[in-house]
Amino acid sequence: MRRSVTRACLAGLVLASTGALAAQEAGSPPPPPPPPNEIEVRADRRVETEELRETARTVGTPLRFQEVVPRFHDAVCPKVVGVDAKIARLIEARISAVADYVELPKPKENCSPNAIVLILEQPPEMFEKVMNKRFGLLGPRDIRDQTLNTIRADLKAGKPVVAWNQITVRNNDGPTVLDGSAIPVAGNGFGEGLPVIQTPFASRLRSNIFRAKDVSVVVLDMKQLVDVEAIQLADFASLYLLGWPRRNIDYDAMATSSLLTLFRDGPKQSPAEMTDFDRAYLKGIYSLRRNEWSNRLNRSILAAYEAQCSEEGVPCPPDPEPADK
Repeated sequence: MRRSVTRACLAGLVLASTGALAAQEAGSPPPPPPPPNEIEVRADRRVETEELRETARTVGTPLRFQEVVPRFHDAVCPKVVGVDAKIARLIEARISAVADYVELPKPKENCSPNAIVLILEQPPEMFEKVMNKRFGLLGPRDIRDQTLNTIRADLKAGKPVVAWNQITVRNNDGPTVLDGSAIPVAGNGFGEGLPVIQTPFASRLRSNIFRAKDVSVVVLDMKQLVDVEAIQLADFASLYLLGWPRRNIDYDAMATSSLLTLFRDGPKQSPAEMTDFDRAYLKGIYSLRRNEWSNRLNRSILAAYEAQCSEEGVPCPPDPEPADK
């Protein structure tokens, strides 16, 4: 069954320019409950294949030909910190709907957060305080895709968004086994043997391992969220939580519309939600087999984009006019 991205009432919630959410007027009704999983598609211009490829290359973190794109494989449990609790729950509901759209498993109740959005008024200083109390959000260096120095430098430079992931390598065909060798090897005792990965196919076809996001964190600068609507914030964060955009994107090289340009263009000139490309980018990542090489990603993104016509009600481009005989 096709899963779709939630929309509706989140769009009406706006972040105020003072660095905190606008206080609700006395007597105003509370925000409505999370909406059902429905999608409202706007008739964006359908773009050419080469434009999609160019934007995918510009947005995605570079990978070698035979590397696997890191992504979530387990259920996503979002947590938003730094805004009013009611607003945070609505943003979390939107992120969960995006996870549902890419067909990730549903989380259990009282799940442990693994997709965290931190909205900080003074990111460099507050980051240090948060990490002192919750170092688990940062994680060990050997599984983190950004160094601590890089994170600190980006925060100090005033970047509106700073993101990192904890990524572990897993064997595609089950746990690694030992070959029973009695020869001691560095790190092994007698009889422990060498680690062996068992697989039914040749590694030249697909990888023997896959790369799983265990935790993803996005830090947003509250001061730079002037006029940003909650649905924009949730969708923007989802692209970093569920996808793997470059740390520094050349926005001028992007050939298609994307919500990733939110902080370049400003919220009022940016899309109100994920664009067709954004949804195809995420869907393309999560349509891959978990151990497929990254060289198949662009093809998967293109297929997801084309499928939107039949699966999501997006207006398809008209058939070309027949050539005159």
